[in-house]
Amino acid sequence: YAGDRAVGYVTSAAYGYTIGKGIAYAWLPAELTTPGTALHIGYFDQRVEATVAEEPLFDPTMSRLRG
Repeated sequence: YAGDRAVGYVTSAAYGYTIGKGIAYAWLPAELTTPGTALHIGYFDQRVEATVAEEPLFDPTMSRLRG
């Protein structure tokens, strides 16, 4: 949702253990795909906050492990 308007749909979702948050891949209109765009996802009778992010949502250089 962008405000009260449904703007897309989630195609898959799972918990991202590396980042400690839920990850959802979604179809969105191009004007809402800028990283940092705040949206909401409808989950049963709730609205969950979501933020558009760029991939990768993991630590490919393992810098978190190295400190």
